[in-house]
Amino acid sequence: MPDNIQTVTTLFNSKTTSISPKDFGIDFARIDILHESISEINKIVETVKQGKKFQGKDFTSGNLNREI
Repeated sequence: MPDNIQTVTTLFNSKTTSISPKDFGIDFARIDILHESISEINKIVETVKQGKKFQGKDFTSGNLNREI
């Protein structure tokens, strides 16, 4: 989805990308929330704060660990 104002392009996957923030040694993380309920949002925020990632058939780590 291109953004012509900030010249930023966002790529959406068919599955939810879930990567542990601990893998990157970062202090802040951005969470894009599109269609979740309040309870789902609270669960997402708590999981990220704990440095965990979601697992299962509905989630992917993308190509982060893929060798070229």
